[in-house]
Amino acid sequence: MRQRLTSRKVLLIAAIVAAGVVLFITIAVITNQTKKSDTSVITNPGYETILPIGKSITQLGGWERISPPERDPVFAYTDTINDVSINVSQQPLPELFKTDTTGKVAELAKSYNATKKINADTTTVYIGTSAQGPQSVIFTKNDLLVLIKSQENINDDAWVNYIKSLN
Repeated sequence: MRQRLTSRKVLLIAAIVAAGVVLFITIAVITNQTKKSDTSVITNPGYETILPIGKSITQLGGWERISPPERDPVFAYTDTINDVSINVSQQPLPELFKTDTTGKVAELAKSYNATKKINADTTTVYIGTSAQGPQSVIFTKNDLLVLIKSQENINDDAWVNYIKSLN
């Protein structure tokens, strides 16, 4: 009988602990969702940007600053190409890149192992593909330095069409 009572106490304590864990997780999730909904969508990063034709930044979920506050601003949005998620970051062309832009972008691309070179009209685009499939795409357009990261491999024609659509 004494052993049975101990088993009941153990089960009761385990149930209380499990309920506490579930309650803690629920509160954390609700708090996180509230924080996200309270933050306003950034629609103007403070410099001219480019977006795909026919899409607004609000439709894309807004801009997110991805650079530290003490650095020059770099903003990004999320989109898709052929159902593959991409993150598109943009920043004004850094001062260092304003002379010999072509050479500086080529150097940057090389540092990302983005060695495949394609053209989207007059825009030279550098693409790097990791062994796992994600890609890094680097180019300049409208005095912006643009870096796109994809979650999976995207074919060159789709990249060209997307980059051409950016205005």
